[in-house]
Amino acid sequence: MKIKSKIYIHPLYYVIAIISFFMGYFKAFSIYTLVILIHELGHIFAGIVLKWKISRVTIYPFGCMTTFDNKLNSSVYEEFLILIYGPLFQILFNMIYPTSYHNIILIFNLLPIYPLDGSKILFLIFNKITSYYNSYIMIYIISYIVIFILLITNISLISIIILLYILYDVSRYASKLNSIMYKFYYERYKYNYVYSSNHIILGNNKHKMFKDKNNYFFINNKYYSEKEILRWYFNF
Repeated sequence: MKIKSKIYIHPLYYVIAIISFFMGYFKAFSIYTLVILIHELGHIFAGIVLKWKISRVTIYPFGCMTTFDNKLNSSVYEEFLILIYGPLFQILFNMIYPTSYHNIILIFNLLPIYPLDGSKILFLIFNKITSYYNSYIMIYIISYIVIFILLITNISLISIIILLYILYDVSRYASKLNSIMYKFYYERYKYNYVYSSNHIILGNNKHKMFKDKNNYFFINNKYYSEKEILRWYFNF
């Protein structure tokens, strides 16, 4: 696998790098970048071990994001492993090369702001207690609230620029929710997923479907499997 060909450096990274240079923070910015790259290597390593296909690795000034070309209905256990390997690699690196930026990056990355690791961990927890659709809605709402709080408590130019971009990024992801749900439904129809627990939905509201449960719809005193409901949805 040629990871190098999949790496994309976001233009905002260059903007912050230039600002850091003229403000005398370029050395600190370079160390910061090294730490976030080590962190992301943890995610990449876990993904490769689990045989997840890497689509792209995007480098931002506030962190990196590895996009995997995997199914939305992937194993929650595997998703969790990939998530925790980022902080694990960073912690191990800090033992070898201690830096004051370690705690800052670790704490920032665990904030419940999509698509930071903290939001993804929280998303997996939400998947256990509510539907896949509602999990996304809750993550987006929490992301907006946390970003707003950080914006009104930050006076640093670099921090404000980064937070405004993250706000834009959250809005961009939120606008794609319908297409995400379409992919989620199509996977559930196309592939045979079998889970240990069932979930009963009154009516035909697909937004109430859980990710890691067998969903059954109770309509007019009759039960329908999710495949039957989704067959009508896709007109097959």
